Amino acid sequence: MNLDELKTAWQEYDRKLQTTQTINEKVIVSMIKERSSARYSKVRREYILGFIWMLICLFMGCAVLLGNPFDYDLRIQYAPTVIFCGCIIILLAAMIRAYLDLQNITISHNNLDVSLKKIIAVYERPQKFLWYTVIVFLFTQVFLFPLSFLPHSIERLGLWVALAERLIPISIAVLMLFIAHKLGAFKERHKNKFKEDLSELQELRSMSAELLS
Repeated sequence: MNLDELKTAWQEYDRKLQTTQTINEKVIVSMIKERSSARYSKVRREYILGFIWMLICLFMGCAVLLGNPFDYDLRIQYAPTVIFCGCIIILLAAMIRAYLDLQNITISHNNLDVSLKKIIAVYERPQKFLWYTVIVFLFTQVFLFPLSFLPHSIERLGLWVALAERLIPISIAVLMLFIAHKLGAFKERHKNKFKEDLSELQELRSMSAELLS
């Protein structure tokens, strides 16, 4: 085999190698896209379900304020429900904004990295105020709501027995929150998965660029 034949054979081998690399990259990118798209659809469904649940909670809170099903005698007894409804409204507004932002993102093969960055940006938007809202919401439901029944309990049982009785639902709620925390109920799992997809995509394209250079 002379030099020209060797050069031609090498060029043909290089062309096949590049073609194979391109095909492999497209297959892997398609896999990442399908995985991200499935998770993206799941996230939007979860937002809709969360939105419906929040509306139900808000309706129940308003029913308490308007109908007084617990036979409250003092205005202060309504305070936990008022705080509850206020927190629900704030969280609903945040959910609507995030959902609309996600609705404007379209995942495709050509803009997969850009789409993933936009989705991650929605998750990483400054949310300190929302965390404060969630903390107030949980504190209200765990501690203040059970104490709103204290006046009636005092009338029936006396001060100290009534306080002891109110500690039962508070303790149960605290225990449930602790178990939920340990089980990872408050962790944001989707954001990390999207980050893993983006990292995998960037690593793939970096390796592809090195092989083709």
